[in-house]
Amino acid sequence: MSNEVETVSNEFSVTYKPSELKINNFAELKAKVQNFSDQYKDLVATDESLAGAKSAKAELNKLVKAIDTERKRIKKEYNEPYNDFKLNIDDLQTILKQTIDPISEQIANIETQQRNERANKVRELINEMAPEYGINPDTIEIEHEWTNKTMSQTKLIRTLKDGFTALKHQQESLELNKKLVDEHCKTKGIDSSGWLSQIDQDTDIKQLLISIDRAVEDKARKEQQKKNEQEYEDAIRKSQQTKVEDKTVDQETGEIVDEEEAIDDDAPSQWTMAFRVTGDFDKLKLLNDFIIKNNISNEMIEPLKELED
Repeated sequence: MSNEVETVSNEFSVTYKPSELKINNFAELKAKVQNFSDQYKDLVATDESLAGAKSAKAELNKLVKAIDTERKRIKKEYNEPYNDFKLNIDDLQTILKQTIDPISEQIANIETQQRNERANKVRELINEMAPEYGINPDTIEIEHEWTNKTMSQTKLIRTLKDGFTALKHQQESLELNKKLVDEHCKTKGIDSSGWLSQIDQDTDIKQLLISIDRAVEDKARKEQQKKNEQEYEDAIRKSQQTKVEDKTVDQETGEIVDEEEAIDDDAPSQWTMAFRVTGDFDKLKLLNDFIIKNNISNEMIEPLKELED
């Protein structure tokens, strides 16, 4: 077979005579073109000379087109021998390709079958080794290089062993991190399921614990704020209530307050006193805040006013 190829190759020869391609009297032609171009070199287009400038441009473009037309004609004639030659080459290659393609397909099918057989052996080895490292074999995808012909059994075993060892350490680290988060959540009195779902191999466990602490603090702060607001509202409401014939009355609206919201009858006996206070606005505000904060019932006798000098 090799001898036949060599024989046919030796019979493949091409006759090629380099053709001469030159412009006759190029130097004289160039000089004439230069002279023609120089006639318009210093032309300046103005409103008055616009028509002449357009005419000059047309003459110059006419010469450019004539030269380019001749170039295209020569190129077409120059390329014709090569185009005929290429058609003959393509014809020879088509004959050979019609035979090569089926052979290539058969080779590819055989190589695919052989690779699949090697992949099955790799899978058997994975199923055997993975459980020893606590790894589920079904989670291991076979890499392409493991099924190469150059991959020896010894090298494959060493590669799998290194990979399983790394996976085992990752799993142990992952479980440890989950345990840390779960215990941390228990100490904070919160559910850990949402935080545990965020953990993977790339999780920064220290940053996650910080995030948990911040979330707990934010929740406590919001709850305390809500409690303070409610206590403030209750204090305002109670400061506006008074007893009239065993009924609790809102001093602003005059409405009788629901018994559930009324002042507790079992509360300690109440005392009263009246006095006038004078001071700057900030101090009076502090006094008012103190009265409200301590649930001291009060009644405004006259509105706040600024004293004249």
